[in-house]
Amino acid sequence: MVLIPKYSPDEITEVMLRVVNIHLDDNDLKENAIPFILYKREEGFSFSELTQIHYHMDNDEKSPGMLPVSAAVEFLILALDILDDLQDQDDMEKPWSKTPFSTSMNISTGFLMLSVLILEQAPYEEKLKSTALQHLHGQVLQAVKGQHQDLKRSNTIEEDFLRMIEDKSGSLMACSTLIGATLNHSTQQETIRDYSRSFGVTAQLANDINGLLRLDTKNDLLQKQWTLPIMLLSKEKDEKAQWIRDYYNNKVNQKFLVEREESLFQWIHQSPVISYVRIIKRLYQRKAIDRMRDLHVSQEWKSCMEEYLEHL
Repeated sequence: MVLIPKYSPDEITEVMLRVVNIHLDDNDLKENAIPFILYKREEGFSFSELTQIHYHMDNDEKSPGMLPVSAAVEFLILALDILDDLQDQDDMEKPWSKTPFSTSMNISTGFLMLSVLILEQAPYEEKLKSTALQHLHGQVLQAVKGQHQDLKRSNTIEEDFLRMIEDKSGSLMACSTLIGATLNHSTQQETIRDYSRSFGVTAQLANDINGLLRLDTKNDLLQKQWTLPIMLLSKEKDEKAQWIRDYYNNKVNQKFLVEREESLFQWIHQSPVISYVRIIKRLYQRKAIDRMRDLHVSQEWKSCMEEYLEHL
């Protein structure tokens, strides 16, 4: 197994906190921003890990510049996570949901700008940084398009839903991998973008399956999330599917579903929809792996990345 030199989450967190202390010139903003970063640290810095892995596709020498670049990527993802949650208003446990709305919005904007600022100041060639920033701009705009489609909850056709997921989740995955690869002179950006977008769909479908099957108050169905498996379940010809349709059309409330929770979730677990979405997830997983194998890098790195993809 190839050993890829990476910076730890604690090191990335330290950089993020230092940057906030320097550039957010308001004590109240700083005090509120710090818990956001620490919360994200506990969730994990998976996107910057991919940035580092792709920087080291054909170079095993640890680069000091990857530490601030990793912080830039995590500032970007955190900013978009905050916006996503504030728009959905579906998770009141996160610190930005407990903070006044206007303050959280301000911090999210600040994090977006800090992401760009750090990347602009990273110790790499100007031409490479310019290309990396182009990837950031382009992929984030695609993600915004996908997020807008998601917020409208207008997708009722499987193909449209998958296209939305690829725009929303796949673009952010591609953003993180392309930034790392670009800063190390990669010329294989089209291949990286392609498999990263499929990788993003795989990860999102895995989250959607888990979010539907979890038996707690954060269950996607109870929270009225509109995900691919829920959309497909709502089209089934069954009394329980009618409950779901009525719930999303505001004809019944959450209490109605909770009172029928045992029979509803037994039906969901036994539904062919879950198996079907797992098959779709596997197809995107294989698509990502097959495209990744087109990269002209060491077999050792490909094996490492394939193992990473297989664990979703």
